[in-house]
Amino acid sequence: MKALAKYTPEKIIILSHTNIAANEIRDAIFDLKNLKNEEGNYTFPQLRGITKKAMKYRVCTIHTYCKSRLLKKEVFKLHNHKELINKDSRFNLHREDDIKRKHRFYKYLSDADGHGETLDKYWIKCDQKSFEPYSLKLIKELLPLYEKYKKDKTLCDFSDMVNNFTRQTYNEKTKQWEDDVKDPDIDMLIIDECQDCNVPQRKAIDKMARNVKEGHYYLVGDADQTLFEYSGSDAEYFHNLAANPYYELKNGNRCGEAINTYCKSIIMDVWDHYKSHRVWTPAKYKKGPNEDEVIKGKGYYLPDLKPSGHLDKLLDKIKNTEETFLFTYRGTPSDVRCTDFLIAQGIEFAPVSKPPFVIKKELRAHKLWPDFIKGIPMDLTLIKNFCEYLNKDLIVGDRSKTVETLKTWIKTDYTVDYLIDKKLLKSSCKGHKDFDLIRAPVNKHKERMKYIKRVLHNGFDFDKKVRVEYANIHTVKGLTYDNVIVDETVVNKDPYFTSLRLQYTAYSRGIFDYWRLAKMPGKYFTIGKKNECL
Repeated sequence: MKALAKYTPEKIIILSHTNIAANEIRDAIFDLKNLKNEEGNYTFPQLRGITKKAMKYRVCTIHTYCKSRLLKKEVFKLHNHKELINKDSRFNLHREDDIKRKHRFYKYLSDADGHGETLDKYWIKCDQKSFEPYSLKLIKELLPLYEKYKKDKTLCDFSDMVNNFTRQTYNEKTKQWEDDVKDPDIDMLIIDECQDCNVPQRKAIDKMARNVKEGHYYLVGDADQTLFEYSGSDAEYFHNLAANPYYELKNGNRCGEAINTYCKSIIMDVWDHYKSHRVWTPAKYKKGPNEDEVIKGKGYYLPDLKPSGHLDKLLDKIKNTEETFLFTYRGTPSDVRCTDFLIAQGIEFAPVSKPPFVIKKELRAHKLWPDFIKGIPMDLTLIKNFCEYLNKDLIVGDRSKTVETLKTWIKTDYTVDYLIDKKLLKSSCKGHKDFDLIRAPVNKHKERMKYIKRVLHNGFDFDKKVRVEYANIHTVKGLTYDNVIVDETVVNKDPYFTSLRLQYTAYSRGIFDYWRLAKMPGKYFTIGKKNECL
């Protein structure tokens, strides 16, 4: 805090790995603007005039900051990939639109770069089958076409952003290598979630920190949550740093006693190996105005998702509390097992950071349609939703034109008879009580309708957010839920310590209770052995 008060905001850079994390940091800084000391004076007066726009390139992702120091270039995107396919169809051997993370040609280039390896050296150590149908020979044939396209279009990819920031050019006159980009003139550098940095990113942040004042270069993170070794993060490096930290946060702010205790039992072998034991207390909540109480919580075991006492506890909590729940797992088929279970139970759910499996407006349309055809007036927004979903046989004319017409109407309540009189709906619609029978077909229509009926039977709130979410462990780091359900039934060839970090990260998303879903007896969802730690 003293250092933050000493330097001006213009000379402090705070970087993370995702836009979500960067936005949260900006919000926290804005909270500091209004922080006052005991005398009633602002603790950080230098922040009073700062705006979010001014912090755009001071609190952002590592890639965004690096790109801001380069010549303006557009980022290589999906439409560019499609243009490349037109030039050479081999770019489409793997038909995947997620060119940043999943398309195997671009992913190989990114992974090799993230490990700081040449294409040839990385091919020796990587899982070659995971990049099929691309072979090393084919990747090297396509690479010049890719690089020429980017150069001709003045484009860059995410690897370029970081590598161009640290690039050096040999000066023939001085006979020395010189930086293409000048070292930043900053007083302080803070890197959030530092353990996620790959090799080029570590090189970039070291360059950023060359001019900081009085050693104010801070790596903030948790080595026990190093999950991205496959893309170049170095768990060994950060575990060794964590063994002798500059400052250790001891008070837990998320996990209650049950989850805290279980997580420490999971990660203890890692702590023992690196001699990095640390104090990590359970989170507390306010019991009274002057007293805190440790959050207790409970742990449960599920051999499967069939009826059992512990499953009853989970379902009761989902249905009868306002708490949030995360189902998380290592990979397929756990994702299908999870969604099939939620569908069968008629529980509203959503993938993390994505729309629900069935959105609220569709559920609302199914629930209120029977009242609408009885003659009860409904608001215009709901009526537009009805028309969006209705089978075309019950709408006069074209559905999209009907919806556009409704957009011009005054926002008030209308009856079904009024819409029939205006020749927007056919009178036959009044004879169909079940909305699912007249809803326009969608994929897996019958299964979807069964699920909707289960949700309607269980009851749902139109205005409240979906409280049950699911995602792969790699995508939930940094998130918080009241309860976690961890599916350990998928066995992967993860190294032993990697499996511990995955499990530790999964359970530590929760506050109160955890459910461990594991068919086989034993401690970990891995075939890695303890003597295969590194």
